[in-house]
Amino acid sequence: MSIALADVEGVNQHETEFLYDEIFTRRGYLPKTLHLPKDPVVFDVGANIGMYALFVKSERPGATVHSFEPVPEVYEVLCRNRKRHGVAGQVCPYGLAESEQEVEFTHYPGYSTMSTRSTLADTEAEKAFIKGQVRTDHLPEAEQMLDELLAFRFRERKVRCRLRPLSAFLDEHPVDRIDMLKIDVQRGEQEVLRGIGERHWPLVRQLAVEVHDSPGSTTAGRLRSVTEGLERRGFRVEAVQEARYEGSDRHSVFAVSEHWDDRDTAGEP
Repeated sequence: MSIALADVEGVNQHETEFLYDEIFTRRGYLPKTLHLPKDPVVFDVGANIGMYALFVKSERPGATVHSFEPVPEVYEVLCRNRKRHGVAGQVCPYGLAESEQEVEFTHYPGYSTMSTRSTLADTEAEKAFIKGQVRTDHLPEAEQMLDELLAFRFRERKVRCRLRPLSAFLDEHPVDRIDMLKIDVQRGEQEVLRGIGERHWPLVRQLAVEVHDSPGSTTAGRLRSVTEGLERRGFRVEAVQEARYEGSDRHSVFAVSEHWDDRDTAGEP
């Protein structure tokens, strides 16, 4: 099943194009160390407009994808994209964290993928990250134009959002397995992992997690903490950083449970 960029509704065109390239073209959440078995059960935490859910649908039409997106206006786009392409699974208007709570989010209407709860938000760091991805050849006029563009795209809007532990969802909607747990929540990854109760960890077979680790900040040492935590739970872990993100705080952690024998579930659809 093929899904074209033109068939995906977005919040901002520049983001939609970036997400499609990252997820469909570069397959950023599915390296060779991971795979989607036939008819997988997938959890998409930090779903945004649903690009990852559509990718899973295109790869495995029989997939069930449970999506979590707390920002109301982004959630509405997520719902429309999933409905248009017939993605099975729950669509939840809340995010995941370590406990039940309602918190303030810093939402960037011009860059919705960077939105996060206000206690974790760092607008200047986000601007610096994007600026580092754009070539200006250090020309003053180009630098000024980029600064003005980023100031517009990173205008802040405060939104009240609900957060819940993953285990609360699993208690209400039991599953027999989680073939893939994808987490991309802008510095809230540890909180999501802490929301998985001991009784539910045996369900998790694979993870793809964006981890932020910036020396001298509140995320310092997080990459090691996350990888070692998963290893203690019996996962084979690989931590990588794409060349394009070298020097930034963005890392990808991929993990496969050592207790999962995938020989019966690895068949192609």
